[in-house]
Amino acid sequence: MSQMSPSNLEISISGDFDVPEVLEMVYKYLGTIPADANKEYVKEMREPNQGAPIGSVPSLPVPGKFVELELTDSDPRAVAYVAGSAPNAWGYLADGSTVSERLLEKDKRASDYDQQRRKHPLFAHVALLLLSEIANRRLFSNVRERKQLTYDANFSFTGFERLLGGWFLVTVTASKENAQKALDACKETLHSLRKSQPITPDNVESAKRVVLNRHEFQLRTTQYWTERMSGLQEESIPLKGPLSFTDFQAVVEAMTPRDLQLTLETLGLEDNELYTAIGRTVRGEDDEEDSDEALVRQAPVIGMRRGGALTG
Repeated sequence: MSQMSPSNLEISISGDFDVPEVLEMVYKYLGTIPADANKEYVKEMREPNQGAPIGSVPSLPVPGKFVELELTDSDPRAVAYVAGSAPNAWGYLADGSTVSERLLEKDKRASDYDQQRRKHPLFAHVALLLLSEIANRRLFSNVRERKQLTYDANFSFTGFERLLGGWFLVTVTASKENAQKALDACKETLHSLRKSQPITPDNVESAKRVVLNRHEFQLRTTQYWTERMSGLQEESIPLKGPLSFTDFQAVVEAMTPRDLQLTLETLGLEDNELYTAIGRTVRGEDDEEDSDEALVRQAPVIGMRRGGALTG
């Protein structure tokens, strides 16, 4: 093969070959393979022109459930969880609709500018980043600082890219005695974010600074570039593209409290939609025996003996 370009193809063959057979083989494997050659291996997808992710997360039965667990551990501690449905990382919900579509349907008084912003491929992705930051700050303020029920409370999204839908998860560590109170405080914080204490302009501006600073810092790492570029040409991630880099700052700065409040409503935050759990530790029999033996066998500190450290 002497030369190949998009417009022409010149082939030179030397040796004892059957030229027509060789040419047929070359043409076959340089673009003339039928489109349905491997149709038996193709997985069923949504409409090709929609380019939606393949598959979806299982729908959560309503009403939600509460689970209580006891795990054997040597230290007394507890952790509580609150979970519910959420969009995936790019704004697709489990039913195939998108955050942008939900907002356009719900906000009938939105201006043309707002409608245009909310149709941007990055809109839902950025809105979820800001929501996560705001929810974490609220949990820290309410559950840790005001009620002093924990040292750590965290809000996060699963962040699926190729699956429709996802979940949010609140994790809070607490003492065994305060685990239920911490769980209730987390639920209270999420409800107040929707109703009694909605998202404020100050909340949004603080979250913007954190998200933009993190983005600027992570742009210096190859890992972040790799994660952002992974799947740019995947049909199953239609909203992910070069705009993830070029328009990120503009989309973040244009976000409003109204945008985020409406996006919050796409999460499963009603009482009957929440799944909660508390895990507490219990001392095992072996742990108790080992602890008792350690207490019996423990010798006094050498320096405390009469006569000092050198006596027998």
